[in-house]
Amino acid sequence: MCINTMANDGGLHNVLQTSERISDCLFSLSQHDGHRSGDTTSAGVKRKPSRSLSEISGNTDRSIRMDLAQHTSAELNKVVAPLIKELENLDASALLSLNPSKDGRGATLDPLRGLTVPPIHDLVSPPYRNGGPNIVRYLHVKEVPHKYSVGIFIFPPHGAIPLHDHPDMVVISRILYGSLEVQSYDVLPDNGNIDHNDNSDRKKRCNDRTLATSSSSKPPSALRRTLNKMKDLVSPTMLSYKENEDVPVDSVLHVKPNQDDKNSPLVISAPTVTCLYPHEGNCHAFVAGPNGAAVLDVLLPPYYADDDRDCTFYDGSSADKQSSSCTLTPIDQPSDFHCIGGSYGRFGECEEDSSDEDPEDDGKMSTSCNLS
Repeated sequence: MCINTMANDGGLHNVLQTSERISDCLFSLSQHDGHRSGDTTSAGVKRKPSRSLSEISGNTDRSIRMDLAQHTSAELNKVVAPLIKELENLDASALLSLNPSKDGRGATLDPLRGLTVPPIHDLVSPPYRNGGPNIVRYLHVKEVPHKYSVGIFIFPPHGAIPLHDHPDMVVISRILYGSLEVQSYDVLPDNGNIDHNDNSDRKKRCNDRTLATSSSSKPPSALRRTLNKMKDLVSPTMLSYKENEDVPVDSVLHVKPNQDDKNSPLVISAPTVTCLYPHEGNCHAFVAGPNGAAVLDVLLPPYYADDDRDCTFYDGSSADKQSSSCTLTPIDQPSDFHCIGGSYGRFGECEEDSSDEDPEDDGKMSTSCNLS
């Protein structure tokens, strides 16, 4: 864990403990589903399921898989709800060692109480001032391979993260301070007729995207390389799309806009918590407000190219936001975007512990999973 001290952490320890527990519950959900429906390969999911707990431990039993795309958003929400609650309870000012004020200057911390804080983008070290205005900083918090990762994105004023996806993942985000303009898309199933927001008990199985399963058909993921450079997880087989080169038909992403008012941009601000799922809101982009923003992300499970969880950027400029559906074309990382790791306060770049063990449980966290 890349944290110098856990004193006055604003509730981060509870977030990490709950992330550990929820990742185990997501594995159990897949096991629970497998007992009901038999071989999961019959579900029609083309993408390779995420690595199983038994594979990680070396066991030859491959029956337990973190295959989240087979589940509805409602099913997954039941499992991750405790983690959403912990993120809502985070004290952002304590977490980032900030001094809130009511003078109206700085970035929004709590609009109901009229609290603002000074943004910290320029305080992240080492400083980078020659790469243009759009340098988003990344503070690594913790990662347990194949289970979850936690990190904090620090946006400068009007900084942006381009349109990208989170294949077969659940991502829960807490805005610590500031505001973001969001562009978000739901990923459509192949048949286009399944509503993955449906709360009915009937299981809905589908392939969430029409991406080729071969990594050689995707552009490289510079964002994932930035976030995981210390783990050297870059697949050497991934190729770039050259200018004017035809993009394979099966590599485009079929989506629909994920917002009610298609005529106005969606703006969210601290202390909002958002959650995306394999089908709902899975592809998104952000632009920070005039005072920047800080966002804590929990990825369940983390990006990992060998398990077909690689981050892909998309061209959203031609997407028709008024249409019920559209296609997004994969692209290389935009040249004007930079995401650079750094350190700030208790958070900093370090060699991650390869152990999957969490710190000793203090007895406060339940280990039960709601799989009903």
